[in-house]
This record gives sequence, C-alpha cells and structure tokens, in this order.
Amino acid sequence: MEAQFTVDLLEAYQGPTLKLLIVDDDDVDRERLRRMLSKSDIKTHVSEAISVEDSLEHLSKSDFDCVIIDYRLGLTSGLTLLDSIRSTMDNHCAVIMITGLGDEEVAAEAMRLGASDYLLKSQLQSHKLIHAIINSVHRAELEKKLHDMAHYDNLTGLASRPLLLEKLQQVVKNNEPAAVAFLDLDNFKPVNDNYGHETGDYVLVTIANRLKNLLRKEDTLSRMGGDEFVLLLRGIASKQECDLFLNRLISLINTPIELTEFECQVQVSASVGVALVTDNSLDADTILRRADQTMYQAKNSGSNNILFFDPHEEKRLYDRRTMLQAAERGVALNEFELYYQPQIDMIKQTLIGVEALIRWHHPSLGLLYPETFSEALEHPSTGVLIGEWVLKEALKQHAIWNTPGLVISVNIAPAHLLNHNFVQRLSLLLEQTPAVNPQALEIEILETVSMSDIKHAVEVVKACGQLGVHVALDDFGTGYASLSYLKQLPLNTLKIDKSFVQNLLKNPEDRSIVICIVALSQAFNYKLIAEGVESQEIQQALLEIGCQFGQGYFIAKPMPADKMTSWIKTHH
Repeated sequence: MEAQFTVDLLEAYQGPTLKLLIVDDDDVDRERLRRMLSKSDIKTHVSEAISVEDSLEHLSKSDFDCVIIDYRLGLTSGLTLLDSIRSTMDNHCAVIMITGLGDEEVAAEAMRLGASDYLLKSQLQSHKLIHAIINSVHRAELEKKLHDMAHYDNLTGLASRPLLLEKLQQVVKNNEPAAVAFLDLDNFKPVNDNYGHETGDYVLVTIANRLKNLLRKEDTLSRMGGDEFVLLLRGIASKQECDLFLNRLISLINTPIELTEFECQVQVSASVGVALVTDNSLDADTILRRADQTMYQAKNSGSNNILFFDPHEEKRLYDRRTMLQAAERGVALNEFELYYQPQIDMIKQTLIGVEALIRWHHPSLGLLYPETFSEALEHPSTGVLIGEWVLKEALKQHAIWNTPGLVISVNIAPAHLLNHNFVQRLSLLLEQTPAVNPQALEIEILETVSMSDIKHAVEVVKACGQLGVHVALDDFGTGYASLSYLKQLPLNTLKIDKSFVQNLLKNPEDRSIVICIVALSQAFNYKLIAEGVESQEIQQALLEIGCQFGQGYFIAKPMPADKMTSWIKTHH
C-alpha cells in the first residue's frame, strides 16, 4: 500500500525540479540519501553541507524546497540548524530531521522547533524518503500561502502590518539604525469619487510599484490599508540621510499617472511622518504610532510635507490629552468652581452685574486659572462640557441671589458658541431655571469668534437675542473686527480690554483708543464696560472720557459665591 501511495504521490506531483540540501557530516550517509533520491522519478537538484555553518552559507545564497538534516552534526546538533532556519531566516522551506536514535524526546523537540517530518535511519527506504519530501514540500507551500495571505497585501503584494511590525521589531532587537516613514496620499479620495474604485486601485498599485523600484533590497515597503504606506529604511540614522531619499520619493509620487480609459491624467501628493529608530527600549508598535501621528501633523500643514517626529511635541500632545481627560473627570467630580467679579456704575457706585470666572481645584496642581487650561476650554467636546457646566452653575447661583436688576455675565468659548446645538441647549437651561429672567444673563464672546465664522456667529447671536439673552463683545480692540461686523452682530455690550485701560494714564495712544471706543459704543447704543479698573485715578479718567461702567481690582477682586453674596448685601 505504501509503495502504491508513493506512486500516486509521484504522479500527482508535476512541479518543477525540487532543490534539496542534505546536511550530514558522514560521507556514507549523504551518498545513501543521494542513491535513494536517484531511484525516484521526481526531478531534484541536490546540494550538500557537512556542518551548521556550511549549511547556513548555502541557505543564505539560495532558496531550497527542502532541507534534510542529520540529528548528529559532529559536536553540534541538527536541532541548532533547524532552530536557526525557523527563527532567523525568511525561508519557508520544508525541513526533515533524520536520526539514528529512536528517542521520542528528540522527535518532539524537532517538531516543536518546526520540523516538517522526522525519520529514523534504521527504517529509511527510498519510497519513505520521497513520500516525506513531497508531503513536507506540499505542506511548506501551503504554510507559505497562508503566511503570505496574513503578511502581504492582496492588492499591491506589499508587506502588511504584521510583517512590517515583525521586521521592525527585529531592527529594534538588533539595535540597528533605521527610519520609519509613514506616508498618506493627500488627494486620493477624488480619484475614487470621479473615476471609480477600480481606477483608484490602479493608482494605488502604480504608486506601490514606483515606491518598490525606489527602495533598496534591505528596506521594507508596507501598505497599511486605504492610501497609507509605510517604509522601513534600514541603516539610516539621521534626518539628513532621510531627506534626499524622501524628496525623491515625493517627486516620484507627484508624477502624473495616465488613465488611458478616460484619456486623462491624475496627480496625487503625499504627507510623510518620519520616526527614527534611536531607542531600543521602544517596541515596534510605539515607533509606528509615532510615525503615524507625525504624518497627521504633516498633513495638517498642507500637501507634500515631510515632518520628523519631535519628542517634545509628543510630550505636549500627551500633556494635552492628560489635561483634557482630567478636565472631563473634574466636571464629573465637582472640581470646578465659579468666582464672581462685580461690575459697577462708577458714577453711582452701585452694583449692576457680576462676571462669572471659572477656577479649577486640580487634585494635584492646586487652584488653576483659565489661562492654564485654556486648551480644555477651547476643545470642541471638552470645552462644550465645561461651558455647559458654567452656564448651569451661573444660572443656579443667580437664582439663589434673587437680586432684581443684577446681570450675570458668562464667558463662552468659540468652540462652545459655534457648536451646532448651542442655542437649543441654552434655551433648555433657561427653561430649567425659571427663577432667572433670560435678560439677566449676558454671554460674553471674544472678538476673534466673530472673525472666524461671522455668518454662523451672527445667526447664534440673533437666536440668543430672541431668547432674551444679552450678548457682550469681550476684549474689544484686541482683535480685527470691522465696523461692518459690529453692524451685523446684534450686541448689547462692549467691553474695553484691560490692556488699554491699564495704560490709560501714561500712554496717549491707549487713551485715544479708549476715547474712540466710547464714541463707537455711543454711536451703536451699546452699554460699555471697562475691564482692568485698578486705581482711583483710572476710574476717574474713564469717567472723564465718558465710560460709566467698570470692573477691576480697585472695585473688587473675583471671589467665591459665598463672599460674593456678602458683597452684594453690602453694596446693593
């Protein structure tokens, strides 16, 4: 039956000549194996080696379909060679272990290390050897196909992410200098949209082939999916070494691609983020992530940009993420508090309003002022979360004070004001605080907000006015708002920035600016409040110019709600 099975196997095998390597330090045993192979009908090309070193040299120079290893190789073991083949080489060849021992532990160790089969010399015959070779080669081919499916991109044939990480980890382990360049095509989506996905695939394959032709043998090119590629450039230790190569790469990518079917050309560009492998304490995932993040920074600066990873920038981004997460936790854990600064009629010395100013009782950093966590306040999601808390807390406090005629001012960050549902959320908060008249709430927006999206800002400000809420333009004079913007924005109040007020007495130009702002507010019929009133002399100068309302340290510093309650009782 075995002989018949071998005949069937031989008939089934119609492949090319098998390249075999026999590794045995015994001349007689090598000759015996050659004779066994010569009795079969399969075509073979046989090479011989007598030691581990000799065989590794053969394997480094040529690919073999099957390696037949004797367990005893002089003073060393064939298992050493087997381990080297499987652990350090990219060769997926079959490996058959032959031994004169019938030791099950040796067999188990050989199979654990990746042997395809295990044969005893005492039982070795030609048909058994041929059967083992063909069966092992078939299995190795199947394993290679499965490996390729897992490690190579179907569209371009480039290495996939797992294989790239495997090779990158080898570089890190061996402490080799290298660079990882993460590349993303800038304007690839219009190709798919305008010409279809088949054309998009053709463009990707064309780019992949161009990049392959540019790389050296030791480099690795990978497609990460979509229009993202990664290059592992070995032996490169500095930015200068990278620059020339990457500029050639960008130029190659920019070269127009002919679309014969559409009788036109398309052109794409690329953004590249580069991380140098300089620290063997980092793993492959971390290095790749650094290159990826740097690529997105390059992309935000425009097309065809090459940017190198900056550890200081990474720390800044890490600190920012940490701060944003801490701020969101802070809202949930009631770490934030509102301080209030009085606004007065400087002629009558009576209270007209308070400005709510946020403070953060950070669990480890202590009391923080807004400028230290401004990124959280301006963040599209965290800023909205904090902003809504401020509005809710300010309205709740105003209801507690229950002081007729008192206006409470709340600073609204640009991201919060221009959020798509700002007006709806504000309306809901007012409904939930019926004790507060909407006219008692004034939202303060920065002059730069009206510049960033004037059309949207006008719509939001008008909608706030329809709710009855007043709107103040804060820090007026420090931005670039034109008179036409002031005309479009339905404002109630202008606030003179303290930088002009504080230099009012000693800087004629600042005094002239304040005089102009006073005239402007009168022309548009705005209430005008001066910030930064820090002395009796400044207050008097403002009154002489025609500014009636003010706030500042001379009047009162910002204070917690309980102290503000006492202040209101004293000055009402």
